[in-house]
Amino acid sequence: MAAQISFINASFAFSLAALAVFAAGYVFNRPRLAAAAPWTLGLAWAALTGGLAALWAALGRPPLSNQYESLLTLLWFVFPLAFYFRRRTERAEIVPAAALAACLLFGAAALLDRTPRPLMPALRSNWLIIHVLSSMAAYAAFALAAAAAAWSLFKAQAESEDFLVRLAKTGFAFLTLGIITGSVWAETAWGSWWSWDPKETWSLLTWLAYAAALHLRLKGLRGKNFSIALVACFGLVLFTYFGVNFLLSGMHSYAK
Repeated sequence: MAAQISFINASFAFSLAALAVFAAGYVFNRPRLAAAAPWTLGLAWAALTGGLAALWAALGRPPLSNQYESLLTLLWFVFPLAFYFRRRTERAEIVPAAALAACLLFGAAALLDRTPRPLMPALRSNWLIIHVLSSMAAYAAFALAAAAAAWSLFKAQAESEDFLVRLAKTGFAFLTLGIITGSVWAETAWGSWWSWDPKETWSLLTWLAYAAALHLRLKGLRGKNFSIALVACFGLVLFTYFGVNFLLSGMHSYAK
């Protein structure tokens, strides 16, 4: 496990460095300095990939069964999503958004229990990988959207609104897949497609909140108000992912 921890710590350090490099370039108006941030973020992704590979080898299974392992997977998705949308939209703020989101999530991961445990019977399913990966990809896209929205609010500019919509739609699509695969998995594991478990209920509320935000944008929700909506919706993501596990008991309690 020592190798895995070293890789994770290195990824955290590179994420902090990427955020610092971009901030310095922005504050001192040094574009060349800020241009180094994506490369530093790439090193963070490489280190995290090495850490997850080492953890997978140590556990003998995909690292997806508890809060700590799934959070590292969520983090892993933050980087490629940032690279993809930066290339497609040419929005520079995706880099500090990804670096900020990664630093905060690494901080949260440091507070979680890292103790490896055997895979519970309910988790021994081929649906585990599809369900968890789609859910973590959704949360990663929502985290990037919230961070970028907060950045646009800080700058008092709405120039990145189309970019925010694309991120929100990506997260919404992945969350839809996560809910569908979770329902199929629940039917095979517990004999019911839907049981109003706290995790299921709050996932549905999160889905409805983003659906409402995207629908309201079609009806005229723009600029500052849309950015505020994305930040508020991400509050539901945080409660669904963290709050439900620690404050509410249910069939997903093993995910702590």
